[in-house]
Amino acid sequence: MTSFTTRMDRRNIDQVMMRAAAHARKEEKFQQGNFEFVSLAGHILESSCKHEEGIQVEGCLKCKYNRELQLEELPEMVFARNSLKISFANGFIEFNTLDALKMVCADRLPDVKVGASSVWQSARQDRIQQISEHQKPFDWTFTTHYKGTVEGLKVEPTTERIDMERLKRRDQIVFMSSVTLFEDELADHGIAQLSARIRVMKEGYFFVLLRFYMRVDDVLIRVCDTRIVGDHTDNHVIREWQLREAKYEDLHQADSEALLDVDRAWMHLPIVEEHVDRISGDVEKVID
Repeated sequence: MTSFTTRMDRRNIDQVMMRAAAHARKEEKFQQGNFEFVSLAGHILESSCKHEEGIQVEGCLKCKYNRELQLEELPEMVFARNSLKISFANGFIEFNTLDALKMVCADRLPDVKVGASSVWQSARQDRIQQISEHQKPFDWTFTTHYKGTVEGLKVEPTTERIDMERLKRRDQIVFMSSVTLFEDELADHGIAQLSARIRVMKEGYFFVLLRFYMRVDDVLIRVCDTRIVGDHTDNHVIREWQLREAKYEDLHQADSEALLDVDRAWMHLPIVEEHVDRISGDVEKVID
């Protein structure tokens, strides 16, 4: 009787969770010219599977993440159901959590190339020791150079640049959305966060920003930005990707409060690496 009751309780809980998940799911769509924009948002990835251990169940997101990722740990909050998609006539660009986490280094500790290694190691010695003793080393800052998943489109380097002055204009916004893909507080030493947002203007152009923001308090700030801009009459977009980072000791002229706000902090960081692409045409799937 107890076993039967337990199974019934488990089934009831699973049904409640399924209903809650369905209710929490949010989908937003907007069409402008040659492009369609779809934003999906839902609750965070479950901490464990809802089925018996030792088996793989089709449709279980936790199983999928365990199977396709080699990371010893996932960020504290993984929004596996969240995504932002830009559809062309013959392909799409999508920002999703799984593909972003596939680009996190799964076999070594983070490599700090700005001369702050000793401070970094000291600030995180307890975590590093735990990883070294019990786990395979991995990048626990969850740094990802993910630029988006491209399918059915051609990606090629270009000298074209995004018109940043146009983006500064106060044009009327007809559609906007924002989704968080993952977030981790780095064991209370800072934050690592990946999010995507879009705004579509009445004047016929759109702007997408995928931003990875990582801060180790009093040590390092890193920002990876992917910006995409397109016009409704075109069948191509310009994508700019930038890696910016700096040690805290080199940011003494910046307001300390500004460094806690990613929308202000990135302006104080020097560009370390940059790539600009023109995306159009028709090729196979690319994750980069």
